Amino acid sequence: MRQPENMSGKESARQAHVLEAALAVFARHGFSKTSMEDIAKAAGISRQGIYLHFKNKDEIFSASIQKSLDDGLQAANKVFDDDRLTLEAKLLKALDEWFGRHVGLFHPEASDLVAQCERILGDAVGKSSSSFQKRLEKVILASSAKKTKGADKRAATMVDMLCACGLTWKHSLSSRQEFLERMRDAIHLCCRDL
Repeated sequence: MRQPENMSGKESARQAHVLEAALAVFARHGFSKTSMEDIAKAAGISRQGIYLHFKNKDEIFSASIQKSLDDGLQAANKVFDDDRLTLEAKLLKALDEWFGRHVGLFHPEASDLVAQCERILGDAVGKSSSSFQKRLEKVILASSAKKTKGADKRAATMVDMLCACGLTWKHSLSSRQEFLERMRDAIHLCCRDL
């Protein structure tokens, strides 16, 4: 992504808008059926305007996915650092920032996105997911009343279960409200023995 070091706030906001529009178009149509023209229309700018910042579809795809990952981690970390929240509230808000904000975004036609993420971004998605999960484990361990043998394993199992639910529900549910309701129940079940 071409990004001048002295990019103004207005230019940065415009680029963020373009990346969010691009992500929405990719999520609806998939990588192969999305054109630079589609992204330009969704962003409300000319195709030439897109090419001022991104040299091709791979580059804008990479930047839009990376921005989404970074935004999700940043928002989740902010939640994790909020000491006013209970463990269950932290987990719900963080899982909503990581998974819930994408509920209903991905269309079945976008089935090529996983393969394109691996091709273009390598293991960036896996690294971000791993970072999120490790932070989730730390928060659970820090809040656990039972600092007994096997607490690490229990926390890891909880994280695996909650992330599996989050990933599944991100793709199968149609509303964020339904995601939050189901996730709240899953978190409550996981946390009752802590």
